[in-house]
Amino acid sequence: MNDPGFQNGFPDHYKNLGLSPLASVEKVKIRYRELAKIFHPDNRETGSSDLFQKFAHSYQILTHPTRRKEYDLQYLTRHPEILFRFRSASEGKNGTGEVSFRPREIPASRILYAGQAVELARKGLLRAGMRNKERKKYSGIFYDIRILLTSEELNVPIFAKIPLVVRVLCPDCRGSNVFCDSCGGKGTYKSFRNLNLEAEAGKLLPGKVYELDLTGLKPDGFVHFKKNRLKVKIELLEGSKK
Repeated sequence: MNDPGFQNGFPDHYKNLGLSPLASVEKVKIRYRELAKIFHPDNRETGSSDLFQKFAHSYQILTHPTRRKEYDLQYLTRHPEILFRFRSASEGKNGTGEVSFRPREIPASRILYAGQAVELARKGLLRAGMRNKERKKYSGIFYDIRILLTSEELNVPIFAKIPLVVRVLCPDCRGSNVFCDSCGGKGTYKSFRNLNLEAEAGKLLPGKVYELDLTGLKPDGFVHFKKNRLKVKIELLEGSKK
């Protein structure tokens, strides 16, 4: 049986630890401690020397600045779609509170949802009983978001705020009271948060669809994005020089 932690002989340290390639060093450490408790050879019930050594090796690579940088260079050649990174509102500021780098922000008017009602209605895809999967099949739209960029923006770092649906754990009952007045006993409620997305200069290709892994990504405490994966299509703004 093939080891899922290897792809064509290349070790996938992120998959080994069940982490996103965007995981911080702190998240790597937390995840490793969780796995080490379960698979340490001294654990008589779940211990495994082989698994423990594999996790330890991945941990050593991903927590060492130089070794992780070298590994990521090879990793990206095998996963060219991973060109984005997520950041919180406070990231990118220095000690004075000033922004230490300023990627160009893409206006909201050029961040378009593929399933907008007007677009689907024009194609006759809003009739009753039609499911989202069927709409995608007949429309040929297999992405969630379109980001329109100028030729100049393709060659500079960019930053986009993408509003996405999130599920928020009820702050009153924390999902434990079926009689809660705040959430109606559902435990969570729907809301919206921005996915703060940054991309490197000169790496995005017009017409290409990039799939982003949102698994485990939390915009803030007790909140998670409803979608686990987001497909983003990059398009050249009409009228922009190629």
